[in-house]
This record gives sequence, C-alpha cells and structure tokens, in this order.
Amino acid sequence: MSNKIYKTGIYARLSREDADRLESNSIQSQRAICLAYIESHDDLDLVDTYIDDGETGSNTDRPGFQRMIQDMRSGRIDCAVSKDLSRFSRNYIDAGNYLEKIFPAMGIRYIAINDNYDSMAPGSSTDVITLPFKNLVNDIYCRDISIKIRTSLEVKRKKGEYVGSFVPFGYRKAPQDKNRLLVDDDAAEVVTLIFGMYKDGFPILKIARRLNTSNIPTPMEYKRMQGVRFETAFRTKERPEWEYVTVKRILSNIVYTGVLIQGRRGTPNHKVRVTRPKDEADWVRVENAHEPIISCTDFEAVAELMRRDMRCAGDSDRHDLFSGYLFCGDCQDAMVRKTQKVKGKAYVYYNCGNNKRTHQCSPHSFSEAKLTEIVFHAIHDQIEVVLHLDRVLRFIDTLPQRDRRVFSYEAQMTRLEEEIQRYKKLELGLYENFVEGIINKAEYTDFRENYRGLIEEKQEAVKRLKREQQDAAAMGSQNRAWVQVFAQYENVQELDRRLLLALVDKIFIYEGKKVEIAFRYRDEFARAMEMAKNYKDCPLPAVG
Repeated sequence: MSNKIYKTGIYARLSREDADRLESNSIQSQRAICLAYIESHDDLDLVDTYIDDGETGSNTDRPGFQRMIQDMRSGRIDCAVSKDLSRFSRNYIDAGNYLEKIFPAMGIRYIAINDNYDSMAPGSSTDVITLPFKNLVNDIYCRDISIKIRTSLEVKRKKGEYVGSFVPFGYRKAPQDKNRLLVDDDAAEVVTLIFGMYKDGFPILKIARRLNTSNIPTPMEYKRMQGVRFETAFRTKERPEWEYVTVKRILSNIVYTGVLIQGRRGTPNHKVRVTRPKDEADWVRVENAHEPIISCTDFEAVAELMRRDMRCAGDSDRHDLFSGYLFCGDCQDAMVRKTQKVKGKAYVYYNCGNNKRTHQCSPHSFSEAKLTEIVFHAIHDQIEVVLHLDRVLRFIDTLPQRDRRVFSYEAQMTRLEEEIQRYKKLELGLYENFVEGIINKAEYTDFRENYRGLIEEKQEAVKRLKREQQDAAAMGSQNRAWVQVFAQYENVQELDRRLLLALVDKIFIYEGKKVEIAFRYRDEFARAMEMAKNYKDCPLPAVG
C-alpha cells in the first residue's frame, strides 16, 4: 500500500428499527469503533463525521449520506469508514452501484470494519464475489423488517389501535398504552364548542374569527403547549391562528364520533419513501374504537349541511334560519332569501333561485314569517306523532305472544323453502319425461322456464321475509334511539337552527304555497309504522 494519507470521513447511521435492538448499533458505538480504527492506521486522517439518526438504509436519500457524497465530489474527503456494510446501505442495487462503480471512478476508498472490507487493501478484488452477497443479505434483512412492521401496523389498525404519530385534536394517548385514544377534556371542549356554533348557524369563517378573539389556542399551538415537538411547513405567523380550513377539518373529521379510519396513505414498498393515497376500499375503518366527543347524528347532520350552499348577509354573524334547508319543490333548486322594505318596514321572503337566474321556473315566493310558523307547527305535530307511535310500540312489547297478530317469519320461510325444493325436483324430472317422450321439446322448454321463474320468485320472497324479520328486530324498544332525538324537543317553544338540524332534512316549497317537510329518520319511521300495522287493536297515529 502506498504512503498516501487519506482524508477520511466517518459515516454512522441508525434507523428506527435498529434503535430498538442492540446497543452496539448506537451512533456513539459506531463512532467509537470507527475512531479506534482510524487511530490505529497512520494512513487515515479524520476530517469529518457524517450521521444519519433515524434514517432507513433502504435508499440513499439521507442528509448525512448526501453531505458526505458532496464532500467526496469537492475533494474534501477521499475515504469513508463505517462500522459495517449495513450502516452504509441496505439496498443491494445502491450499495453495489457505489462500491463497484461510483467510488472507484471517483478514486474513493471505502472501509467496512466489521465486514473486514477495504477497497484499497491488497486482494480486495477477491471480494467482488462475496461483497454482493453481503449486500444482498442486508437488502433482504431490510425487506423482512419492513414486512414485519407493515404487518404489525395493519393488525393494530384492524384492532382499532391508533398508530399515528400525532393524535387528533381533542384526544390524547393513554399513559400506559400509546395505541389507545382518550378524550382530552380541555381540547374536547373546544371541539364541542365548534360543532355547537355551527349547529347554531355560525359560518365556518365566523367560527374561526370568534375562536381567535377568544384567544383559544389552535390545534398546533395546543400541541406545543402540551410539550409535543414537531415542525410544519404550514405555519405562516408567529402565533398560529384559527383559519377556515382548520375549523372545517375538525367539522369533517369522523374520528370525533368514535370511528377510527387509518391507512389512507402508504408507500408501495420499503424502498420508496413517497407516500401516496390509497383507494378508499383499502382504508381500515373501526367503529367504536374510542370514546366519542360528537354524536353520529350531529356529525352526519353537520356533514350534510356543509355540502349545501349556505350564505349569510354581510352584516350578520350567523346563517339565516332556513339557510341550506329550503328548496323549490318543482325544480329542486335552492330558494333565495330576499328583504324588501315597504314604508320603512322590512319584509323577508324566499324566491326560487332558478327563477332569479334563468326565469325557467316561477318565483314560488313565500313569506319567512309565515314559513316559520308553518314549519314550527309541522315539527311540533311530527314530534307528537313519533312519541305516540313509540308508545304504541312499547305497548306491543308488553303483550303476550298469543295476543299479537305477528307474522311467523320462520314458518313462512320454511314453507317457501319446501316449495323451492319441490319445484327444483320437478325441474329435474322434466328431462327424463322429455327423453321418454312424455313431453315434446317445446313443452320441456316451457315447463323448465316456468319452474325456474317460480323458483326465483320464491327465493326473492325468502329474501324479503329475512329483511322484514331483521327490521322487526331492529324496531325493538332498545333499538329506537332515533325516537329520543324527537323526544328531547317535546316541549320546544320556538324554531331555531338546532331544532332544524336535529329533525329536518329538507323543506320544499311548491307552486300554490304548498310546503312539504322531509324529516330525518324517514326510513326508521316508516318501518316502525309498518311494524305497528302488523298487530291488532293498536291505535295508529295519523300521518299528515
């Protein structure tokens, strides 16, 4: 070996999976091994140390590694020393490319101490066979670790365990179990406030401004106050402020209902670090994964309103009472609120938006005061109907089985299955009759099609009875939670946004001043009515 003195750099790398293993893999240990080696070799002169802490070896996109390569190109160093080949790279192709092509072309000496490899040592050419095998083993190890980590994370997601780095605003990680979410009372109070303000008619931007004037910390600032250290590229001000997108993100996050959806993004494999969105079918969704902050009914109602066109007057802090609820019954377009002053008195009314834009529909003009009165009384009547229906169903629940006029679902389905089997046997016997000449080909075809039609008809009837049986079970008193939504407004005295959000889906205004209200829980109400009709001597509520 020549008397050349090599300007040497130490390279040390520690990935997250290595950090949980032996202490010998630590950055300090790697540096100490390399320093001892350099001190024992007079032809090596230490210039710098390059460290990648928490970086994978599956690719070369590492800050310390790239800085070392840049120093090699500039001539600052011409030798690199690492503890072993796996610290340098676990990618078979990258490692081979650097050791066999790039480094020799640049005149760079590379030393892997524990693998007893020195590219400038006599006989190093014999390593041309063994070196690729060592790199391949390192690559396979990295792939194996990646598969185990991915599998472990997938199992945790399916069990409803939280695997994210930062918890959603409103929650915190359990002290003894980092994969379990607990409600953070202080932050949850802000989440509840945001949903409450939106239900009361505050636009999203107005909610953000109100939170700022109240000096309520943003999710980012709250995390910092809790001691969470993280960096973000979205911070543009010294003190973070609530913005439209921040509030909307909270209002749109289903995690507040107790539902955990994970695995929305991922990388194709361990060698590609760029994450890409996954198909929704591949997401992992777990119901009741943690304690909810917002009820499912409130979240769904808020989500539906956010999809609608809602506006408020420039000088108003809130949406108008019917904003997002009123539609033309004839063209289905949204109604538009107008104010007209007559002799100093303001009159508010609604017109069809399509009429205003294109005049392809009539105005459907309707007074806001009259509409408020009609809708309030209609809601009040619907509450009474629902509560009366609930009393009927509760009375049915107390009746002995012999006093009920109830369908025997099991008996009917058994009878239908027997008929299906009988028709199948008849269909099988047709061919034998055709072969023996009892029936001709045309008769055989007609009979076969007739039997198949009857079989399909009976099979559909079985499916229908199974659905009715499931609906009947779902209508039990313990499963009528939707009734309680109506019951809580039994003594309501006035119409407001919260009442509309809880009970009303849409309001339609037709030509001729006809008003139709589409209530929420229409399907549940219809099934309950149908169930009540199956029993004798039960007074049914009138449906208006």
